[in-house]
Amino acid sequence: MEITVTDARCQLGHLVTRAQDPWQRIILTRHGRPVAALMSMEEAERIWQLQNDRLYGPRNPLTGVRWGQGKARDMVFGKNGRLVTWREAALQVQEVQRNRREEREVLLRGGLEPVTGGELGEVPSWTELLWRMWREFMERRERRLKAERMRAEIRARAKAKGE
Repeated sequence: MEITVTDARCQLGHLVTRAQDPWQRIILTRHGRPVAALMSMEEAERIWQLQNDRLYGPRNPLTGVRWGQGKARDMVFGKNGRLVTWREAALQVQEVQRNRREEREVLLRGGLEPVTGGELGEVPSWTELLWRMWREFMERRERRLKAERMRAEIRARAKAKGE
């Protein structure tokens, strides 16, 4: 049902009574455009539940608990997506870091440059990252300027030969 805001002011009590029916929706319009709606609290709660399900995930129909809310506080998702204790998760991370260290040794002995990062204590600070980005930017800029100078020299030589 659609009704203008002006008409709704006069019939508010009647409209509220009609809106209590969960299947009845009353659309308030202004200048022919919908601006608001009256609906039952049951319908509003259903909409809010759908929004919460979209934001936080659906509830388990058996337990009523959302995914992730039922896990114990001393549990975390491990390497394979299973719930494990913090200790087990730490051991998994340590194993990954050991494997990473061994990979670096293989790369070094094979004559290749290893990729930085991965072990504890090797995470660069944000200032180091900024300086690294600045150096890379300046190096790229210098290479570009050098290439432009070389092209200008080549053009100048070609022009001198052509005259």
